[in-house]
Amino acid sequence: MPQTPDEFLNLLQPHYCDALQYCRALCHHPDEAQDLLQQSLVQALEKLPGLREPAKFKSWYFKIITRTFYRQCRQKFWRRFLPLPATVPETQLELPPVFPENDEPANERKNRLLHGLAQLKPKERAALLLFELGNFSIPDIAEIQEENSLSAIKSRLSRTRQKLKELILAAEKNNVNPQNYTGDLTDETKKLAAAFSGRR
Repeated sequence: MPQTPDEFLNLLQPHYCDALQYCRALCHHPDEAQDLLQQSLVQALEKLPGLREPAKFKSWYFKIITRTFYRQCRQKFWRRFLPLPATVPETQLELPPVFPENDEPANERKNRLLHGLAQLKPKERAALLLFELGNFSIPDIAEIQEENSLSAIKSRLSRTRQKLKELILAAEKNNVNPQNYTGDLTDETKKLAAAFSGRR
């Protein structure tokens, strides 16, 4: 059972890039992804004495990331009902564009994927990304998402893939302007898009 920060870092090191990719794919903005990663690292370090099997560190840590992400989503929902502080200038509320303004087909596909991922429910998005990006097994995803039924995860993945496909096709059909969306998609997410395109 690991106890020290050094032991934690040794366990984290082989999975850090995967965790960062997962956070970036879950969040709409790079700053949100960094916040998610940092909050989950703090929580994991605090809960380190509770890790019984160091061999299961990856699924244990991704479960913490997923729970932190769900908590952030709930907080965002309730923040909508709170007034903005009067001290924040309106110019600070505008988000800068993340994607360059060009019409490359690859960039459009990437942005449509981002748009589709953004419209998925948090639990759907997390399950799909854990499976496709994190290469987690169905039982691992069930444990991370605290589901008792493997068939629930299988059907969630199936429904989510179909829903994402429909969202992307609708965006293509409606010629959605990808410049309206913000987010950060990395090479791993591009692989997800390529795999998704191959299933059509």
